[in-house]
Amino acid sequence: MGTRRPDGARGDRGARLVGVAALAVVLALSACGSVEAPGVNGGAATRVPGPSRTVTDQSTDADGGLSCPATIEDQQGQTVPHAPEGVDGAARLLPDRTPAHLVVCGYPVTAVTATEPLTAPYPLSKRTLASGQQLDAVVEALTWAPRGDATPKVCTMMAGDETAYLVGASYDDAIVWVAAKADANSCSDSTNGDFLSRAPVGISLDELFGSRSRPSRLAGPCGEWSSGRLGDDTSLAPAGDPEVTVCRDTVSGAPVATTLDPQAGAAVLTALRALPTTRADATCSTDRPSVDHDFRLVLAYAVGPSVSIGVRPGCAPPVVGGHLAAAAGSAVNDLVDLVEAASPPVPGPDPDGSVSSDGSVSSDGSVSSGGSTDVVAPDTTDGAGTSPQQAPPATGSGATGPPAAR
Repeated sequence: MGTRRPDGARGDRGARLVGVAALAVVLALSACGSVEAPGVNGGAATRVPGPSRTVTDQSTDADGGLSCPATIEDQQGQTVPHAPEGVDGAARLLPDRTPAHLVVCGYPVTAVTATEPLTAPYPLSKRTLASGQQLDAVVEALTWAPRGDATPKVCTMMAGDETAYLVGASYDDAIVWVAAKADANSCSDSTNGDFLSRAPVGISLDELFGSRSRPSRLAGPCGEWSSGRLGDDTSLAPAGDPEVTVCRDTVSGAPVATTLDPQAGAAVLTALRALPTTRADATCSTDRPSVDHDFRLVLAYAVGPSVSIGVRPGCAPPVVGGHLAAAAGSAVNDLVDLVEAASPPVPGPDPDGSVSSDGSVSSDGSVSSGGSTDVVAPDTTDGAGTSPQQAPPATGSGATGPPAAR
């Protein structure tokens, strides 16, 4: 083991092979030198660049990667050993480039089968120097993780094993540590000390480096799982030129997917970016006799996670993204008309119908899949314990994953 400054950056990232949903948490310096999660985050409108810090010599192992701390004290997994150095850490969890070395350190903090509860200090269980597709997946997840804040979340209370992770990324001119926890409810934030993300990236790390199995999901864009994307706190449709797919639930719960042509997709993106927005509200406050006009927009980007936007006419608010929502009005009506021109409504599940054990909804009426739309066959093997046949409803987070994800 030695000490050195990082060197030998591998250059800019190319297209990533593995898409992962994302992670982070804003932190403040403590008297001990560690960086702990603060109580507030500046948010999109008031974001200030992170402090400029000189790159220091940090301990490394023989493989060139940073040395993992032998133990951690924080059971919540929200403390990094060093704040970001040599980079604007408040801009995103990791810089948008490939690090020279990236290590993943795992620390079990909860074991439900243990005879005695685990207590601090929590010892290092596993250190991995990421490479290949694993490296691409981690960098993509952290680079594009959505911004969060300290607003309390509504989370389930399931018990399960939990592992806190530290990710240490070294560049030719910077060092960044990220803290995240894989918790039983997929509800933990992530942080690099300056940037807070609401995405449960710890779950993705546990799938890549721990014992967690990646759940099977519905094929195609309507089955995409996303906890949001960097920039979704400033626009319902973050910057970029994503492919736009409309997802509609049918009577059986199987989604109908309609991928818009580039011209129609561009028009929808323009309409989304023009909507006046406020912070997302996770609830639909209106009882509605029909959900036939409900749909979900999935924005698939060339790099990084997709974005999911729920549109439910008659709800308040009717448009909900990962971090923002739009109130009812003529601009929302125009968006609905624009989408329905390319993806007509289909008979949807009966809101008052009975739900079977496989998640389908008993309702009268036939399923129509006119034109170029595709009805995706249900997949009843979702390891996340949710109904994969039915696209998840829009929530305040906009996540298209298991209900425990937010």
